[in-house]
Amino acid sequence: MNVLQTLIKIFFTLLLIINSTKTYACDVCGCGSSNSSSFANVLGGNYVGFSYNYMYFQYIQNYSDSDFPLAKDHVNTVSISGQYQITDKVQINATVPYRFNNRYKASGDVSNSGMGDVSVYGLINLLHADSNHSLKLGAGLKMPTGDFDLQNSSLNKTSAAQLGTGSWDVLLPLQYNYNKEQWSVNVSAMYFLKGKNDDDFKYGNQTQVNVNTTYVFPVVNNFSLAPIVGLSYDYFLASERFDIVDNRTKGYMTNANIGVQMETKKLILGINTQLPIAQNLIENEVTFNQGIGVYTYWKF
Repeated sequence: MNVLQTLIKIFFTLLLIINSTKTYACDVCGCGSSNSSSFANVLGGNYVGFSYNYMYFQYIQNYSDSDFPLAKDHVNTVSISGQYQITDKVQINATVPYRFNNRYKASGDVSNSGMGDVSVYGLINLLHADSNHSLKLGAGLKMPTGDFDLQNSSLNKTSAAQLGTGSWDVLLPLQYNYNKEQWSVNVSAMYFLKGKNDDDFKYGNQTQVNVNTTYVFPVVNNFSLAPIVGLSYDYFLASERFDIVDNRTKGYMTNANIGVQMETKKLILGINTQLPIAQNLIENEVTFNQGIGVYTYWKF
């Protein structure tokens, strides 16, 4: 191989790398968005549950198009989740999501549906079971059961078209709960340590924090209503491919959580909404507008 052929090969290799790293997929909008607006008071014991979560985003699809400057993403997730209390201090949790996403833009609408990424993690309570406080630490995995399409990541500025990350991700959860009579404060946090998928694409690691406070109003025997207010915060590091970092995908969002929860001896039913307070996603080209969630849990 002569010098000219070598230079041509290097040029086209660099061109391929540069083009393939123009991935504007932010992990907030689709497969990696684990900060569900379907939140419940932190539960102990055994339960199985069902939740529906809806998130609405807008993004700038073309600065030069004054007639259709914004596209809309409607991200829907239906999940089955469960918790099993192995001992007074140790529990295991699992979530199986199914996603159906719709994107509306000037060039045509796009829909995508299928299983998302299944997650499993365990928690251990570091404090005495009879205390008003609980502090739980754990670890787990998010498995690549949802489809990842590299072309969608390259062509779209959000990941609403994605069903999964395509990677094995490590979950590091933390939960703190304080109860005093009918009042409680809950802090739950999760750190997502993202891996690379088969396309050598890696979503940025994600930090997620929810802080909620609840006051339980007894209505009749074994029936109560509890308003829930709080804040949620997500911070996303930049995604990368071939170890080349795309700093545009770094971002954050802070939302207010408002909801109400009904509880009987065996059943929990809740509804809530997420409203944006502050955010910067894809250098403000993506905007989160609202989230709505409903959930139900059966305790056994």
